[in-house]
Amino acid sequence: MTMHLQEIKMPFLKNLNIAAEEAPNQQSPFDKAKSSLLSNLTHQLASAKAMVAGEAYFVTKMQTVEENGVNVRKPVKRPIRHWYWRDSTGAVRIAVRVSNKRIELAKGMTDIVVGNDKELPAVIKQVIDAVNAGELDKVIEDAVKARKTLKKAS
Repeated sequence: MTMHLQEIKMPFLKNLNIAAEEAPNQQSPFDKAKSSLLSNLTHQLASAKAMVAGEAYFVTKMQTVEENGVNVRKPVKRPIRHWYWRDSTGAVRIAVRVSNKRIELAKGMTDIVVGNDKELPAVIKQVIDAVNAGELDKVIEDAVKARKTLKKAS
């Protein structure tokens, strides 16, 4: 037997606005992929700037470590996996990735040829601006759809 608030004498709760439970807003897979791409590009930009300055770039992750029989979470510095590399001609190239898969920026082409190290941060910044402007929305959407069909197949 369920009892309603009106049936129970609760003078303090009577004045509150009580509602049914509501699920929190979920981000769409597209929005998750786009925000993840922007986050990863930001790390790539910071890493490229550090490379030009001759420094190393690390991200801080939390790792659970056992100390005296107790699990403790500690920050640990980890290097990131670079999306850029030097090709056989000595030019720097970068590939943009969504869900750790290279995306096609033009038909059959996934790499951006940068040239030298000093130009890399500016190119990554241009890619970030393109993502923010929505120029890669169709490509991101296709990558999300491809990932969904991949999950269904297994």
